[in-house]
Amino acid sequence: MRPLGRGPQLNLSSLWDEEVRQTGPLILYSAFTGALAGLLVALLNALLRWLSELTGLLFGYLAPQPPGEGGLAQAFTGPVLWPLAFLLPLLFGLTSFLGTGQGLSALLRYAREGRPAPRLAHPRAVVGGVLQLALYSPMGREGPFGVLGLWLGSTLDRRFPRLGGGLAFAGLAAGLGASLHAPVAGALLATEILYRSLLLEARALTPALIGALAGFAVYGAWYGYTPLLPFAVQVGLEALPAGALAGLLAAGLAALWMEGARLLETRLRPLVFPWRHGLMGLALALALLFLPEALGSGLGWVAVATTPLLPTIATFYLLGAKLLLVVLASGVRAYGGPFTPALALGGLLGTLLAHLPGPFTLPPEALALAGGAALLAGVARAPFAAAVLAAEWGGYATLPLVLPAVLLAYVLTPAHDPEEGLREETARLEANPSETPPQKGPLPPGPEASGERETPPG
Repeated sequence: MRPLGRGPQLNLSSLWDEEVRQTGPLILYSAFTGALAGLLVALLNALLRWLSELTGLLFGYLAPQPPGEGGLAQAFTGPVLWPLAFLLPLLFGLTSFLGTGQGLSALLRYAREGRPAPRLAHPRAVVGGVLQLALYSPMGREGPFGVLGLWLGSTLDRRFPRLGGGLAFAGLAAGLGASLHAPVAGALLATEILYRSLLLEARALTPALIGALAGFAVYGAWYGYTPLLPFAVQVGLEALPAGALAGLLAAGLAALWMEGARLLETRLRPLVFPWRHGLMGLALALALLFLPEALGSGLGWVAVATTPLLPTIATFYLLGAKLLLVVLASGVRAYGGPFTPALALGGLLGTLLAHLPGPFTLPPEALALAGGAALLAGVARAPFAAAVLAAEWGGYATLPLVLPAVLLAYVLTPAHDPEEGLREETARLEANPSETPPQKGPLPPGPEASGERETPPG
């Protein structure tokens, strides 16, 4: 007869030792992965800048950089001969052969499920994204930067399988954190774009945080640690109504973007990628001739819009032109990420709201942060990352304005497909999407059917 109280005992000490043995190496390798990803992203950013300068010399326009990287220097002379602008459709069409039909969300899904991505999908996504960004694409650099970090982390995950995965998140978070100059927001974004319904997995978030911090520590040694938009402002609880209004407007803007891009993608689906991207290049050529301020990421113009240098009517026209270009870029599935466009469009929306007469007399910098964070939350379905990004850029004193804007935009923006073309590509993983038109038949049912936009808007 077994003595009373002598049943099977749970050895807490052995469980603790086992947890330490698994967590310790994961922390160290995550820091190494993040630091190495930060170095590679810094080199990639140097290449992007060099290519952008070459493009500026060729076409006579160099878009302003955000204050956190290079200030607001802008150069515009226009093309020496105006027909030179129409080289952009040809160049954009040619770059479509270099990228892939797999976006960041699809590649992240491969890593999470332990399945190999299509051959050369990662390097092609990086090269295609950088070239199109250098050609004035309105999409964000977090696309190629995140893919580069994800590629590195996935490679190290296969090299060190005993860690149980997680390095892919460290590399991805390092790329996103460096591109946004916000490591904590980058780590949250790396996990929120995969785990839906506000579900975050600790196994992914831990290496993501460590990797993002290590990556930004290395990247910032070259490009500084200043926020991309250093808007240090303070607001009180009286800003809650303005935050709610900003969230409502951001949700409407996000719905226009997403529904417009979905409708356009449906109409353009019979065209092969070179024709689609050539159409995008034609729109950029027309913008170069008539409204060059709409070209590029637009974050630099958000900083200008918070000053009296940009009139209210000019801000309105710039917001409309940027929205049209971003909708077109999403509809043709241009390479790059949607996070920077969301921050730029939301920032312009916030500054426009600040300049309009009304009961809300708040600094335009505060409303620009709230509008950008709100649109990011709605488009990326990432409210935690959006709120933390605003705090990292402007300080925690902006939260009374930012939180209602982020929550309302997240709740009111219609959720859409997060997997950006993963199932559409499953039947032809080795096919070149630049040469083969997407399938015309109905897509598989489910909440994650096609909708490729270089990084998941939702």
